[in-house]
Amino acid sequence: MKKAFGKEMDLTSGNLFWKIPLFALPMALTTWLQLLYTTIDLWTVANFGGGSSSMSAVGSNGALIHMIITVFLAMSLGANVAIANAKGSGNKVYAEKVLHTALVLALFLGIAVGVAGAFLSGPLLKLMGTIDSIIDKATTYLTIYFVGLPFLMIYNYCAQIMRALGDSNKPLIILTISGIINVLFDLLFVVVFKLDVAGVAWATVISEAVSAILSILAFTFNKGGFVSFSPKKLAIDSIALKEIVRIGLPAGLQGLAFSVPNVLIQSSLYTITNDRIPVEDIVNGSAASGQVEGYIYALIEALSGACVAFVGQNYGARKKENIRKVFWYAQIWSIIANLLASLVCFVLANPLLGLFIHEADQEHLSFAIEAGKQRLFLFLCTYWLDGIMDIDSSYVRGMKRSTAPAIIIFFGCTVSRIIFLFTLFKLEPFHNVTWLYAAFPISWVLVDLVYIPVVITIQKKAFREIGTPSSLLNSESL
Repeated sequence: MKKAFGKEMDLTSGNLFWKIPLFALPMALTTWLQLLYTTIDLWTVANFGGGSSSMSAVGSNGALIHMIITVFLAMSLGANVAIANAKGSGNKVYAEKVLHTALVLALFLGIAVGVAGAFLSGPLLKLMGTIDSIIDKATTYLTIYFVGLPFLMIYNYCAQIMRALGDSNKPLIILTISGIINVLFDLLFVVVFKLDVAGVAWATVISEAVSAILSILAFTFNKGGFVSFSPKKLAIDSIALKEIVRIGLPAGLQGLAFSVPNVLIQSSLYTITNDRIPVEDIVNGSAASGQVEGYIYALIEALSGACVAFVGQNYGARKKENIRKVFWYAQIWSIIANLLASLVCFVLANPLLGLFIHEADQEHLSFAIEAGKQRLFLFLCTYWLDGIMDIDSSYVRGMKRSTAPAIIIFFGCTVSRIIFLFTLFKLEPFHNVTWLYAAFPISWVLVDLVYIPVVITIQKKAFREIGTPSSLLNSESL
C-alpha cells in the first residue's frame, strides 16, 4: 500500500478500503487549494482593491463560470475512464493514443470556448440578472478569465489522466506551485499596480498557464510511467476520441444540468424581498456560505473521483469483486467525511462565515451571517445525500456507462429544481432563503431513490460484458 510521492498507484490490489482515502486526500487538498486561492482573490480586492463591490463582482461570476465551462472540462472524465481501463488491462499503446488525443481536444475546446466566452461575458452576466452596481467589474473579470481557458483545460485534462493512472499527488504539487504564483501576482497587480478585479483575473490566467506547462512537462519526463507525452505523437485518434466523447459528453451535460438551476437559484436570491434581512445581506451571506460549503464538497468530489479511477482500473482488469468493494467503501468514506466536516462547520459557523463577509456595519454583518447560516445549516444536515448521488454516478461511469447518470441528474435535479422555482417558490410562504435552498436536498432524495435499481441493473450488465475482451472498448452506454 505504500508508494513513493508522485508515483502511480496500483488501484487493483492491496487494501482498497484504506487506499481510497489515501488516494482521495490529495485530490481534496487540490480542490481546497483552488478554493483558497479564490478566497485570496476575494480578500485581496476587498482589502486592497475596490472593497465589497469588487469582491461581489468576482464572487458573482462563480455560478456562471461553472455553468459555461463544466460541460467542456467534464469531457476530461472521458479521458480518465479510458486511461484507467487501458491501464487495468495493460494496454499502453491505446493509453498513449488517449493521452495525445485528449490534449489536442483540450487545446481546441479551450480556445473555442475562451474566445466565445470573452465576447459574450457582458450579455451573459446581464442575462443572469447581475445587479447594476457590480456588472461592469464582473464583466471585466469574466472577460479576462476566459483568456486563460485553454490553459485551464490542459491542466484539468492532464490532472484527470494522472489520477486515472493512480497518481493523485502530482496534480496537487503542480497546483501548489501555480497557486503560489497566483497569490504573488494578486498582490503585485492589486496592491502595487492598483488593477483591482482585472489584477486578480490576470493573476489567475498566469497561474493557469504555469499549471498547464508543468503538467505537460510532467508527462514529457514521465519515462518510467505507464504513458508519456511526445509532441510528435500529437494527433487525433478516432477510436480514442469517440470513447472520450462517449463517456465525457454525458458527464459534461450532467454538470450542465446541475449548473442551469444553480444559476437560476443564484438569480432568485435577488427577488427575496419578504424577508426582514436586506437582499444585499442575503446575497453576501449566501456567497459566504457557498465558500464554506465548497470545502466540504471538495471531500465528496475527491471520493467520487477516486471511485471513478478505482472502478476504471478494476473494470479494465476485470476484477468484479474489487469493483463491488470500491462502491461500498467509497460510500462509507463519503458519509464519514461529510459527518466530520459538518460537525466542524456547525461548531465554527459564525467565524467561518465571517471570513468571507466584509461588512463594516455591525448590523449588516449580523444580517449577512444570519442569512448565511440559514443556508449553511440546511446543507450541513443533507450533504451526505449529495455524496451518495455522486458516488453512484462515478461508479457506473467507471464502468463506461455515462448516459444513465446524465439522464437521471437531468430529470431528478435540473427539472425538479426548475419546477420548484417556478411554482412553489413563487408563493409567499416558500419565498425565502430556507425554501430556496431546500430545492437541493429534495432533488438529492429523488435521485438517490432512482439510482438504487439503476446501479443494480448497470452492474449486472457490465459484469456480463467483462468476460469478453472486445467489451472493454466497445460496450454501449445504458
